[in-house]
Amino acid sequence: MRHPSAILWLFGVFVAAASVAQPPCAPLAPPEEPIVEVFPSEVAQLRDIVAAASTGTTILLHDGLYDLSHGDGADRLSFNTPGVTLRSVSGDRDAVVLDGAYGTNELISILASDVTIADLTVKRAFDHPIHISGNAGSPITGIVLHNLRVVDPGQQAVKINPIDDGYVDFGVMQCSLIELTPVGREEIRDNCYTGGLDAHQAWGWLVRRNRIEGFWCDQGLSEHGIHFWRGSRDTLVEENVIVDCARGIGFGLGADGSAREYPDDPYPDIGYMGHIDGVIRNNFVAADDPALFASASGFDTGVGLEQAHGTEVHHNSVASTQTPRSSSIEWRFPNTLAEIANNLASSVLKPRDGGVANLTTNIEDASLSWFAEIGAGDLHLTESASAAVDGGTALPPGAADFDIDLEIRDGNPDVGADEVREVLFMDGFESGDTSAWSVVVP
Repeated sequence: MRHPSAILWLFGVFVAAASVAQPPCAPLAPPEEPIVEVFPSEVAQLRDIVAAASTGTTILLHDGLYDLSHGDGADRLSFNTPGVTLRSVSGDRDAVVLDGAYGTNELISILASDVTIADLTVKRAFDHPIHISGNAGSPITGIVLHNLRVVDPGQQAVKINPIDDGYVDFGVMQCSLIELTPVGREEIRDNCYTGGLDAHQAWGWLVRRNRIEGFWCDQGLSEHGIHFWRGSRDTLVEENVIVDCARGIGFGLGADGSAREYPDDPYPDIGYMGHIDGVIRNNFVAADDPALFASASGFDTGVGLEQAHGTEVHHNSVASTQTPRSSSIEWRFPNTLAEIANNLASSVLKPRDGGVANLTTNIEDASLSWFAEIGAGDLHLTESASAAVDGGTALPPGAADFDIDLEIRDGNPDVGADEVREVLFMDGFESGDTSAWSVVVP
């Protein structure tokens, strides 16, 4: 969809229209019985209420501040029963706030399948505001994180990792805001051990329509805004906006390490794989903060693949107002084999340390004037970006049929995450009479 500043352009023209990256996710269905309602005055009982909830229970939080700062695990909400939901009554994520004030290590700990956390804010855990782990011998599936605001974690905002073989598979994180503010950045320790979503050995996760911003430190290199590694597999990362993070989206990390083994062993002749298959498509990754660029590690890369075998990177836009320390998009180490097509970048795309990729109609070193508002993370195309319009290659059906706004791509797709709408004009253009205009929407 067009940025509001776009102008009408005869015979293959940008249309002035309100642009909204990340169309909203549908709200969750109304809760069914059993329902337990909790008010802020009952915060001292909340931990026990969660522990006592049976499968199918929805815990509804009324608006207000829930102080979970007492430490020693006393305030941690541990979800050990499958099929329990925690959400707000109002549906307004800003109106219900769970605050650890850095006194509690983890605010929400999930160790069971089919748990849903929705429509609330979680902030200031000493470690991870949300931590999801299966137990040894008991993998979990079906976690839903929906319409959350996760603010100022002490470490990673959302952490996913197994306990032994207790893997965490086939979950969803969507339509959420994850952010590290300047105040929260002062609380980060251990050489910038932080990041947005960090997942180890996870299979089949969907991460879509989130906004993630601010993950960097004055010293040390933050992990990515979205990161799946140590043998994660079949991750779909789409329609996210990542702003002013030292690293945007990462599949894999490092040349070797401990990785998950899968029973079907999809690539038996390949050694260590940091990530297996998976798709990264229709994301905006933007960097504009002068303080980020001035930090010790700066803006490192927008999309990074390290020992990522079989990954598809399609129709992403990466723009930074200063040159990245590494690249806009990179693929690294010999076991990386990727398909990288129709991406738009303000800096270079490059291999490192023997990584291999098949490249198709990407544009690098794009002018900053092609992007609507980099500082806001709005990388919709402007009228200056004519070289990106219709400049891509049609991909197989299902690969990237829609853009970041869920507009349909035509047979001559635009390069990057944004697909331009076009119009043809007839009589009445100068007079403003739109009745005679012919409008073609791909």
